[in-house]
Amino acid sequence: MTPSESQRNSIAGNAESPNVGVPWLTLSLPLLIAVLIFFFSPNFQVIDGPRTAPLGGDFLQEWIGATVLSGDQPARLYDTQYVDSMQHDPQVVGFEWPASSYFPMVYPPFYYSILRPMAALDYTTASKLWLGLSALAFSVCGWLMFRFYPSCRAYIFVYVLAAVFYVPFLNSLIMGQKSVFLLLILLGTFLLLRHQRPFPAGLVFGLIVFKPHLGLVIGLAMLAKRQWSFAAGAVSVVVSLVAYSWFFQGGLFIDYLNVVSQMNNYLQTLGYQLEDAHSLWGAVTLTFHAQPPWLSKVFTLLLSVVIVVLLWRVVGEPVAFNSEAFARQFSAMVVATALLSPHFYGYDLTILLLPFLLILSTTNLTRWREMRDERGIVLLVLVCFGLSGAFVAIGRLIHVQPSAILLITLLMLLGGIPKRGRVALGSAKEVPSDQR
Repeated sequence: MTPSESQRNSIAGNAESPNVGVPWLTLSLPLLIAVLIFFFSPNFQVIDGPRTAPLGGDFLQEWIGATVLSGDQPARLYDTQYVDSMQHDPQVVGFEWPASSYFPMVYPPFYYSILRPMAALDYTTASKLWLGLSALAFSVCGWLMFRFYPSCRAYIFVYVLAAVFYVPFLNSLIMGQKSVFLLLILLGTFLLLRHQRPFPAGLVFGLIVFKPHLGLVIGLAMLAKRQWSFAAGAVSVVVSLVAYSWFFQGGLFIDYLNVVSQMNNYLQTLGYQLEDAHSLWGAVTLTFHAQPPWLSKVFTLLLSVVIVVLLWRVVGEPVAFNSEAFARQFSAMVVATALLSPHFYGYDLTILLLPFLLILSTTNLTRWREMRDERGIVLLVLVCFGLSGAFVAIGRLIHVQPSAILLITLLMLLGGIPKRGRVALGSAKEVPSDQR
């Protein structure tokens, strides 16, 4: 039996060991946090009179979209005036909030179709359900990590406890966002790849198509690594969903494409919070806020080339899916996704919980003091985690977004770590020592 086969069998055996008890109490912590948010967050407290923000946060956008599709005028899903009037109709949503605020419909029509069961509920109930489902999604993430990623079992309690106090995760729950579901998709993708199942991994990854800009980096990186099975799985999901919208919601899909085509100056939209934008484009625009928009775009393009080069330093070499090196590669892909995305708000930083976990789980904690690069990576992860709640305040104060600087540095350090487990993807053959 070759070493890589033995390693895979060991991983599979540990993952399915019936003697390891699932820490259900630990995995219930996200649900407890959701209960606390429900009772104490202003976003979920029903009040008399006008509200300063919608009940349930930004989930209002999803519910209105699903309601429009379930109503008698589904063709007006992307009609700004019609949707705006529904969002501010107390008889529809059950509350009043400032007419100057508005959530545009920015997702593909099949996404709102999937959420149509939510439209069968009144908005207050639906927003509570969305909060519960988001917390449950993180509990599922914890279970999947414990069940199929044995390296994290020794410190699963510490990880989950820290994660539920991670500011972006809390903001995602409080604001009714989708970041935890994105984290679940990325985690499922990684675990399936780790267990040598690239086609199902592609199927899971394809679900990220409702936010297509978040799938470009990983999708293109896997294509560059010639992972055709993964690509086939992802493309089959994307094509199926697009085909559904094209044939059954044809007019709506064209309207959606028109919306996408008008997003080239999205960061200049009135009300866009640059201090809470963590992508390269957002960070550069924040720093050059007093300069013409084209200057920000040029600098963003130049820095994007640098990021692509840094990413390829990490992911360009073939390694085994179940190696520590691939865990680092996937971490780099997620970090680069945050940097290269055209729009990436603070709550989206929730997906960084995955690379944080993978980086820490592949670090030799018994020797990390002796290894400067490893020590730098661990310290960067801890700084990113600890400062996550202060990024907005720092960005507003000095017009420099520290998260982008930290993530670029992290990507640089990941490229300098010696690769472990270097074997060709899908092969048990070790890379000769003269190529290491």
